[in-house]
Amino acid sequence: MRNTLPAFLSPLALAVLSCTILWPHSIPAKDNKQAPPPAPLPAQVVRAKKIFLSNGGGSNLAYDEFYSKMKKWGRYEIAGSPDEAELIVELSYRVVDEGTRVWSSTNTYNNTTQVHSRQVVDPQLVLTIYDAKTKTSLWSETDHRRLAIREKNREKETVISADRLVDDLKTRVNIPQ
Repeated sequence: MRNTLPAFLSPLALAVLSCTILWPHSIPAKDNKQAPPPAPLPAQVVRAKKIFLSNGGGSNLAYDEFYSKMKKWGRYEIAGSPDEAELIVELSYRVVDEGTRVWSSTNTYNNTTQVHSRQVVDPQLVLTIYDAKTKTSLWSETDHRRLAIREKNREKETVISADRLVDDLKTRVNIPQ
């Protein structure tokens, strides 16, 4: 069989040419969108001097870590009761049950099908800041704790999640109004 390609289009040259032509089109366009900068907190939260830390329930470990990190930060004086404070800062832990996921897999070698199911849950720490006098919610943030199978790892992820909430609050308090 005769080669029908022109002499200048050897198989190697053809491969290089194809890659050169197709390569820029095979790479997805770079997404130039950037995340918006974090919005500042309400002025009331930034100006406050005294806060009351409230355990909204769900995890004493999360609250203990949150309390410890807030106290160590030292930005706010921690009041002994809501009546003494300008803000109430509440931390709550909840696990949102998103139902059960069911799927099947087929082994084509022996033609068997297995049905699998898994409960879908989303553990969350929610930080909410209220005006102490009006009890109006001023700001709230939810941190989705990473899933973990072992109890020690769940505890570690809960502590990390509480730390992230305090760190984000620190960042937002310092954003110019």
